[in-house]
Amino acid sequence: MAEFASGLERPGIGPDNTDCIVMYGGGLTSYEAARRSIERFGHNATEIWFADTRIEDEDLYRFNYDVEEILDKKIVVFDQGLDIWGIFKRERFLGNSRIDPCSKFLKRLPLRKALEARYPLLKCTFCNQLWDRSQERITVLELDNSEIKVPICQTCVIHDIEYKADVSSLKTTLEKSGNNCTKARIGIRKLEDRIEPCSDEGRFVRVVLGMDIIEDCDRLHRARGYWRPFHNWFPLAEKPFINKTRIIEQLQDIGIREPRLYGAGFEHNNCGGFCVKAGMGQMVHLYETLPERYLYHEQKELEFQEFIGSDVTILSQTKKGVRSNLSLRDLRLRVEAGEEFAFSPGLACACLNPATAAEDETGW
Repeated sequence: MAEFASGLERPGIGPDNTDCIVMYGGGLTSYEAARRSIERFGHNATEIWFADTRIEDEDLYRFNYDVEEILDKKIVVFDQGLDIWGIFKRERFLGNSRIDPCSKFLKRLPLRKALEARYPLLKCTFCNQLWDRSQERITVLELDNSEIKVPICQTCVIHDIEYKADVSSLKTTLEKSGNNCTKARIGIRKLEDRIEPCSDEGRFVRVVLGMDIIEDCDRLHRARGYWRPFHNWFPLAEKPFINKTRIIEQLQDIGIREPRLYGAGFEHNNCGGFCVKAGMGQMVHLYETLPERYLYHEQKELEFQEFIGSDVTILSQTKKGVRSNLSLRDLRLRVEAGEEFAFSPGLACACLNPATAAEDETGW
């Protein structure tokens, strides 16, 4: 559990000098993460950031307004002036289950750039010394070959015997076994959170995400890798543990309705129930529950094909080892012909954590 804690256990960092930026998606768990952040860090130290894709369900905005009322906190909205189809045309690439330029350019990069602008410096959380980017870093490869680049505090190497020993031990491991081994990955964990981004005023930051350790372990680890060197806090990975049903009950107790997509069988309140990574089952569910919305995206896909001059599709299917494109129009015709498709509502949203940290080329 310590790996997923808020990181307030170290000297030199605490609620008095740490901001809390909640990456809010408009759903139940991000609301609960924001509520817990305010409860622990206070109103003044907490901000709630929402990236609008412009294809959200209408009821999401009602819920956002209710959240602002009950938390007494204004949500900061990031709007890039484009919806997902505008991004696809601009990038000349149609999102699919593997690559999501929509999330990258409407959510991840704008939010990350805002963080980097707000917290441009690096400072040691133990000795409080600023770290210059020309100083030493140690690099270790994760299991997915993404890089963990850890700044080394030279002041602490001189004055902290335990830290000096950990640095020396890791360097010995790298010399003997290289930077792509389990021992190196374990060794660097002791060093990676010592130096963190901070603002010009010297305030540290926690990037808060509404993931838990029950359903979201894989997403949680990938998010942690993507947001480096920013330190994540996952409030729902700490006690008291809670699920969406309980959050709904607590909201109802204070007279707040949950977003309507949950009642319609969707697991998340993102992008109006539409997602390029959702798969056939959720697409069919969207058609059966919100047909006008499905037909809108079906038409936009046809328009994109004409724009790009190719029959590219969001979906694909594999039969007898042969992969082929599957348009939203063809999927709808198969449904109308009586074909059934399984829908698993447990599909995890991955808007804020790409498949690999290198996918978005953040530069840190």
